[in-house]
Amino acid sequence: MLQSMKLDIQALIDRLGCDHGSMHDDLVGLFVCSACRAAGRDRRQVFFTCIPDYEGQQRARNRDWKPTFEREG
Repeated sequence: MLQSMKLDIQALIDRLGCDHGSMHDDLVGLFVCSACRAAGRDRRQVFFTCIPDYEGQQRARNRDWKPTFEREG
């Protein structure tokens, strides 16, 4: 059973400090699968995947966009 969750990067920086390493090996030991822990299973490997906030980027682009009704040419 695979589970995923979003990380609050700013909260992680606040907790660990801005000088803490951000590579996989720097972070993997800090996280534990909560479902595995609750079930009493041994520690399982944790993986990280960075997924950009495309929706937030699109909102920012659209916020400043103003339609023009001029014809090209």
